[in-house]
Amino acid sequence: AGHRNWKGAMWKLPIDKVSIGRQAWVFDESDTNVEAQKEVEAARENFVKNRFTQQHSSDMILRVQQKHKSGFNPEYTDPATSVEETLRRAMKFYSNLQLEDGHWPGDYGGPMFLMPGLIIACEITGFKLSEHHKREMVRYLYNHQNEDGGWGLHIEHHSTMFGSALSYLSLRILGEPADEPRIVKGRKWIHANGGALSIPSWGKFWLAVYGVYEWNGLNPLPPEMWLLPYWVPFHPGRFWCHCRIVYLPMSNLYGRRAHAPIGDLQRALREELYTEDYDSIHWPSQRNNCCAKDTYTKHNFIQNALWSVLFHLERFIPSFLRRKAIAETMDHIHHEDRCTNYIDIGPVNKVINLLCCWFEDPSSEAVKKHQARILDYLWVAEDGMKMQGYNGSQLWDTAFATQAFCESGMGEEFKEVMMRAHKYIDNSQVR
Repeated sequence: AGHRNWKGAMWKLPIDKVSIGRQAWVFDESDTNVEAQKEVEAARENFVKNRFTQQHSSDMILRVQQKHKSGFNPEYTDPATSVEETLRRAMKFYSNLQLEDGHWPGDYGGPMFLMPGLIIACEITGFKLSEHHKREMVRYLYNHQNEDGGWGLHIEHHSTMFGSALSYLSLRILGEPADEPRIVKGRKWIHANGGALSIPSWGKFWLAVYGVYEWNGLNPLPPEMWLLPYWVPFHPGRFWCHCRIVYLPMSNLYGRRAHAPIGDLQRALREELYTEDYDSIHWPSQRNNCCAKDTYTKHNFIQNALWSVLFHLERFIPSFLRRKAIAETMDHIHHEDRCTNYIDIGPVNKVINLLCCWFEDPSSEAVKKHQARILDYLWVAEDGMKMQGYNGSQLWDTAFATQAFCESGMGEEFKEVMMRAHKYIDNSQVR
């Protein structure tokens, strides 16, 4: 299903004339450019053929789009006769990848643990991904399955329980059957390495949110930490930005013990992901269980002792204090959502913030505004559709490209390119 052709159609990256630089791919079913479609399909087949030795895509869908839009063919039959000519050809090629609004788009994917969170959040909050999006996500997950059947932390990584269990879960949510050969191979890897009980902490979190792991199998994420005076040295607000902004919504969902409704798929996954009966598992003893393939540094005695103290203190937290802490974390979450127009600091907390808003009020405006920005994080290439590390690196790439053109000494030959880039950089400033 993930590799089925869709004849007479093409993925396209349109220009957003309102939100300059916004990247949101659309599937154009009316496209009739057969030649472009053949080139994309050939690129997909070539990726599958070489996927174990070349894990990165070459952004061929974007390149084909720009090639057919401009009519420029980057393939030369005659060799360049000088370094200067080689450079000029390279700059002409790169100019062709610039969009009309002045920026250079590109694939900012790689991590394998991002898209599962988005898929889980979409499933829980009722955001309907199109069949085209689902098909490309399936393509991506299968394309980056390792030879041993597992998936890594990122596309070049060895198989880990974190990557394998979450990718397996994602494929099942996307509709892949349990008896599909590649699914069976993935399940064998999970079972051979002890089952999903040994998934690391973020994986335990996501499995608990989807209802296929119990919350008391996690080390505590008490939202009450956010009620401490700011002068306290370990107040979460003092953490590194990506740390505090991720653990903020995580602590909110942990405090709520929020999870998806338990349905047929959850019951099936409770059997598929584990090597023992789900109902017989003693969850508290799994809090520090981490697969050897995922372990970089083992917990020390002091760390485990602190986790244990927090775990046992949970039962003494009064309900009114928990409600106050959840409200406090929601205030911070809403503030970040509004300040970033629901893009947030990155892909991990983007989808967790969405879930927090949904569990607070499924019909809220916040949920609608969050869902409206989901597609900003998705990118499609010949290896399939992935969730990016941000909603793009548009200004970063455009600034570096502009600097390179200027340093080449040939900038005058590419005046229109430079003018578009300057306009984009200027429009991107915060004023």
